[in-house]
Amino acid sequence: MRNLLIALILAVTCSSCSTESLFINNGRFPNTNPDNNFYHLPTVTPDGTSRIIHPLITQTAIAVLPIENDAQAPVLDPIEVGSVGDDTVFGQHMHYLVTAGVFSGSVLVARHGQILLRHGYGMANNTANITATTRFRLASLSKQFTATLVLRLHEQGRLNIDDLMCNYIEACPLAWGQITIRHLLSHTSGIPDYTELSGFDTTAPIPTTREELIARFRNIPLQFTPGSAFHYSNSGYVVLGAILEYVTGTPYADLIRDEITAPLGLNDTGYDHSRSGNDPSLAHGWFRRGVVAGTIDASTLDAAGALYSTVDDLFRWDRALAEGRVLHVDTLALMRTPQRKQYGLGVMLYPLGGMQVVHHDGMASGIRTFLGNFTANDITVIILSNYETTDVEEIATALAQLASQ
Repeated sequence: MRNLLIALILAVTCSSCSTESLFINNGRFPNTNPDNNFYHLPTVTPDGTSRIIHPLITQTAIAVLPIENDAQAPVLDPIEVGSVGDDTVFGQHMHYLVTAGVFSGSVLVARHGQILLRHGYGMANNTANITATTRFRLASLSKQFTATLVLRLHEQGRLNIDDLMCNYIEACPLAWGQITIRHLLSHTSGIPDYTELSGFDTTAPIPTTREELIARFRNIPLQFTPGSAFHYSNSGYVVLGAILEYVTGTPYADLIRDEITAPLGLNDTGYDHSRSGNDPSLAHGWFRRGVVAGTIDASTLDAAGALYSTVDDLFRWDRALAEGRVLHVDTLALMRTPQRKQYGLGVMLYPLGGMQVVHHDGMASGIRTFLGNFTANDITVIILSNYETTDVEEIATALAQLASQ
C-alpha cells in the first residue's frame, strides 16, 4: 500500500510539470485555443495559472486509511448519515487544500456505490459552516439534467435527436436550418455562446427570460457549418430548454421536478428561482478565499446552468443513472458516446489522470462543480465548491486515484 501511495504522489506531482495543461479550450478540452480565459463565465474553467499543490501523503496518513477492500466500506444512505471518511487519507487531502486556501465546499467519494468520503469544508456564508447537506448552484453541471430530459423524449418517440431543431422553434432563423437537436446536445451547432459576447458581465446579475437570452444570439452568424466542429456553447442548451417546453407544454423547472427530482427523491435539487443569487439556503460564492464573487442571476443560465443540488442528491442521481432507473441502457450508451472533442450528449468523456471517466463540471460566479464516474472501478467523485477558482478536475483526479488503491 505504501509503495502504491508513493507512486501516486509522484504521478500527481509530475502531472503538474507538463507544459500542456489538462485545462485547455477555456479550461475544457485539449488541442484548442487556450487564450479566452473569462473566470466569471459559466463556460470557462481556470487556465492552470493557480494550480493546486498536492499534499505529501505520509506514513501517518497511510495508517489511518481504513478501506482495504470493498467489503469493509460502509453501505450507507447518503441522505440519512452524517460525515463519513474525514479521518481517512481522503479527509487529510481535503484538509490540506482547505488550509492552503484553495478549497471550500462539499465532497463525496464512493466506490461501487459505497461511500468513502462525505464531508463539508469551509463556510457556506459569513456565519454558517458548509456540511455535506449544503445546497450549491450547479452551473453547467445542470446540462446533464437537460440532456436527460431531451433523451427521455427521444425514448418516448416525442422527438428524435436527429430532427432539425427548427421543427420545434418558432420563427427559427434561416441560418439555423441545418442544425439538429444532436448538434445542440453535443456543442456542434455552430451557434455562438452568448456568455462569450461582450456585455455578458453587465447583464449577468439582471433577471431575464429565455426569449431575451435567445434574442442575444439568434441573429449572429454561425461559427461553423453544423456538425463540422466543436465549440462549447451555452446557447445550444438554452435553445434545448425552449424545445423541451415546446414539446411538452410544461415549463423547464417543472419538468426537472416532475420527471427527475420528485420520482428519484432528490429533495434538495431544483431550479434556482432566486433573484440575483440572493437565496440564503444556497452557499454564498467567492472568487477565491476572501474575495467575493460577482453576482449572477440563475435566469441568465436557464437550461444551461440554473439548477442547484447537494452531494447527496448528485450521488443518488449518479446511482439512478448507473442502475437504469432514468434512461434505458441503450439511451445511456448513446448519451455516453463521443461526438466531437470527446464530448457526448450532455457529458464529457475525456480521461483524467489517465483514467476513463464520464463527467461534467460547472463554473459561474462563485460556483465550481464536478460530478464524475471513473468507470474502471465505478468510483464516483462529487465536488461542489463556492470558490470559483477551485480546480475541481484536479481534485477529483487525486481523490479517484486514492480510491483506486
